[in-house]
Amino acid sequence: MSETVPSSSLIKRLEKRIEKNFSDQIELLQKLVKARSTNQYTPDLSPKDIPVEAKVAKLIYSEIKNMGLSPKRIGESRERTNVVCNFGPDRFRKSLILNGHMDTVEQVSTWTRKPFAGEVENGRLYGVGALDMKGTLSAYMFVLKALVAEKVKLDGRLILEFVVDEEPGASSQYGTGYLVKKGISAKAAIIGEPGTGKISIGHRGGYRFRLTTSGEAVHTGFSAWEKKEKGRNAVLDMARVIIALQTIEMPYRPARAFPGRIPVFTFPTNINGGTSINIVPDKCVAEGDVRLMPGNSDKQVKMWMEEAIKLHCPDIIYEIEDLVYVPSVEIAKHEEIVDVLLKNMLEVTGRKPKIAGAGPWNDAWMLVTRGIPTVAGFGPDGENAHGANEHVDLGSLKDITKIYARTVVEYLGVKK
Repeated sequence: MSETVPSSSLIKRLEKRIEKNFSDQIELLQKLVKARSTNQYTPDLSPKDIPVEAKVAKLIYSEIKNMGLSPKRIGESRERTNVVCNFGPDRFRKSLILNGHMDTVEQVSTWTRKPFAGEVENGRLYGVGALDMKGTLSAYMFVLKALVAEKVKLDGRLILEFVVDEEPGASSQYGTGYLVKKGISAKAAIIGEPGTGKISIGHRGGYRFRLTTSGEAVHTGFSAWEKKEKGRNAVLDMARVIIALQTIEMPYRPARAFPGRIPVFTFPTNINGGTSINIVPDKCVAEGDVRLMPGNSDKQVKMWMEEAIKLHCPDIIYEIEDLVYVPSVEIAKHEEIVDVLLKNMLEVTGRKPKIAGAGPWNDAWMLVTRGIPTVAGFGPDGENAHGANEHVDLGSLKDITKIYARTVVEYLGVKK
């Protein structure tokens, strides 16, 4: 930790300030939920000129401006800008990024509550994105608000990043990837994906692909098809490919962050072929999802797929299209940022979380692969992220705001 360790009195003042402001934090979170930012796009089709997160970005920017600070809009386009705010000295030894995404998944049809109303009941706040991850965004902002109100002079630089386009596959070059390319870096980072039960020290990777088999179309009533002189059924060929690819066994090395976990090859996850009931299909398209362990890559998976197809059905005409590749990443269990988070979780809640990698991936890989030790998940508790009646637990949200505030001042230190 920094030599300029914050006093216990400062910690108490920050926590009292968070308690005092918590009703305002709930109100802000309700506004964030009402500011729709559902992201309907796939990674390969995500546009840079449609303002998916614009309402959320405008709200966050205005709130930070009202604190007397100078946030920046940084993005590939004016329609999809990330909001970034620096707090702390111009010259510093240590720095910390708090990163969170502003977009959400689309609402599912089975909601029994109003999905964008931000209703509060029995200590829970409901809404699309309330848990994943607008609750975390509100925590970041009210940590900042407490630091400003208490006139804390950090010894290091705090960098808040509210980013776009994470939900389609955490592979976008409009959000965290864009900020990294712009040279924004730090000594450590936290991505506050929900859940206090685990401090995620990495995530498994993933490869998504589209496989197309090609045949020859012909009317099923023609004699050329009857006599097998013309036509080739691309759907039947796809069935052969599906069977062939079930034989793949992916070698991997065990990882300390993922005890007991293995790579998983799932194909197909969706499939489509044919144009008419009386036409032999000349195209069949299927998509697959592969969960990767550290050391596995998309190139390896493609090689294994090609070998299996060549072995079991070499006559098939096919093409593999890459959709998404994210490497699996892990950081050391005793990175300083992990130790500080763990200490503060224990002091605030009395509970000790697990320290392990996460299954689903997120933007953490973009930071870890550039040498920034990043906690890939530690945020408020709740239920049904990506599902019906998603909600965040408000007691946990208050706790996590205190934990973040403690972590900022302890990791970066304060000037006396």
